[in-house]
Amino acid sequence: MSVYLSVAPPDGFTRWTDAEWDRWLREHPWEAAERLCSRGDWAIFLYQLRQHCPRGKKGVEAVLEQLIHERPLSSQESEDLRGSLQTARGELEKVPAHALKQGSAMFAGADNLDAMIAAARARLGRDPNGAELWEAVFDQLESVLARALAQKRGIYFGNV
Repeated sequence: MSVYLSVAPPDGFTRWTDAEWDRWLREHPWEAAERLCSRGDWAIFLYQLRQHCPRGKKGVEAVLEQLIHERPLSSQESEDLRGSLQTARGELEKVPAHALKQGSAMFAGADNLDAMIAAARARLGRDPNGAELWEAVFDQLESVLARALAQKRGIYFGNV
C-alpha cells in the first residue's frame, strides 16, 4: 500500500452536497494524486521527523493525526505544514543518515533502514545525511504543497 497526495478542492469541501460536488467537478477536474511513498516508509518518515527535528516537529505534530490517517488538510494547515517541513529538512541536513536508525526499530528493521541508507549512498556517492535519505518524500511533498498554496487550497490524501 502507498500514500498518495493531491491538491484538494477549496476548504470546506468535506461538507459539500452531491450537487456542490457535481458543480465543482464540472468546472475543476480533480487533480490526479501523486505517490509519496509506501505506508511503511510514511510512518518511519513521520516518526523520524518527530524524533530528530525539534523545531520542525511542532508543526508536524499539530496535524499528525491527519497525516497518519491520511485525512485532508486545510489551506492554512497545509501552509503551516510546508514551513515545518522546510524547517525539518534543514534540521535533518545536519544529521547523518545512520543516526536516524536510533529509536526507529518500532517501525522498521535495521536491515530496512540499512537498505535505504545504502540506496542513498549509491545515488550520492557518499554517506547521506537525514534529509538526503528522505529527499524524494520531501521533494514530492514540497511540489504538491506549493501547488496547493498557489491556489489557496489544502491537500488531500488518496489515490484518485
